[in-house]
Amino acid sequence: MNLKPLLISFAVLLALPNFIREDINEQLPFNNTERYHPVLKAINSVDKLEKFVDAEAVSRKIDTHSPQYSLLLAYFISCRFYHGFSHYKMNENWIAAVGEKFTGIGLSCKVQPEEILKHPNAACSQQALVMMEILKRKKIDYRKVGFPHHYALEVRSNGNWYYFDPNMEPDMNLSQRLHESWSASNDSLKKYYSAAKHPNLSYQFGTGETAIFGTVNEVPAKRLRFFQSSTAVLSKIAWCFPLLFLFARKRKPGMYALKPVNNDPGFSSNLNPLFSA
Repeated sequence: MNLKPLLISFAVLLALPNFIREDINEQLPFNNTERYHPVLKAINSVDKLEKFVDAEAVSRKIDTHSPQYSLLLAYFISCRFYHGFSHYKMNENWIAAVGEKFTGIGLSCKVQPEEILKHPNAACSQQALVMMEILKRKKIDYRKVGFPHHYALEVRSNGNWYYFDPNMEPDMNLSQRLHESWSASNDSLKKYYSAAKHPNLSYQFGTGETAIFGTVNEVPAKRLRFFQSSTAVLSKIAWCFPLLFLFARKRKPGMYALKPVNNDPGFSSNLNPLFSA
């Protein structure tokens, strides 16, 4: 059977997605109720975000390790993004994109802050990840705060933990953000959120439930980071494998076999005495 046409077609099929600049997974539009400012899309890297927030902090005389700095950081992140998962496009990582499309699992939802900042939209966990990256650079302690269907964080400042949620923008002052003020009770947080903007608070926070806290300063989503980084490379080179297989098949199994050095029929018989002695 001639496999050459089939293998070449397979290679083309694996290469083609790398030329499709499209997000094939669900994209939510801006709902015009969030704090999002499109002009801030120019802040498209972690370095730019850090410099922007630091400059604002200096102009307002806010110390980096004060709770006011974290409040300022959360505010600008909420202005930078509108809600909705940012994904890898087909040409960036088609394996993750197709994997999410068929499984419904967030395999292509970006978890690298540098990648998330390439988009105007980011979900609750993604906005929290961007904030965590800046806090890590500033050597400020943080931890994940997990709810049934939501993701936020707490930041430690002056020995106290403060609650922040740049995605859903709760109306809270610093004393209300203190961990002791809400004591991990999900229900006690709901009053700080606009029911008009967030009609599904009972779904997101549950009823009578307690928040789950992550390890201090952990790197979130380690497995997904590894999956996305490895499949991003594999997406670019997968088309090579059918061609390598085709090349390997072309090499005949006996191409390096020893050939007779003498065509004389009696050549081998002349050697018999040497071995029969």
